Amino acid sequence: MRSPLRIIFATAASAVVMFSLAGLYTGVLARDFIASHVDSSMLRTPPNLMLVFAGYVVLAALMSVLYSTFGPFASSNVWSGVRFGWLMAVLWLMPTSLVLFGVYRFPYVALPLDFAWALVEQGIGGVIVALVVRPSGRMA
Repeated sequence: MRSPLRIIFATAASAVVMFSLAGLYTGVLARDFIASHVDSSMLRTPPNLMLVFAGYVVLAALMSVLYSTFGPFASSNVWSGVRFGWLMAVLWLMPTSLVLFGVYRFPYVALPLDFAWALVEQGIGGVIVALVVRPSGRMA
């Protein structure tokens, strides 16, 4: 049986963490790369962070509901969350990135960096979801 409170808490916690990781990546780790490779006319100034956060809430809610329905995916709760997060990165970010890179003038060299960071970001988000939704790591 799914616990609605666990799903809500997993959604909130993973959304905040994935949003924060995105900020770490774009604002600190890849800041110089973005400044030198991305056409600033393609960027919203300032970015609409509420809209970005709303996107992470939707992603986190989908992850929480899907994991509570189909998880866990491995005997270790952490490994199960990582694997699930990686799957979500492949299903969510990678197709979206391909579309955006095809339409906007983003440098193609950034594509593998985005893919790699998605595995980190959604992998960690998946761990949080797994630990909150099914703390024992077993099917309910």
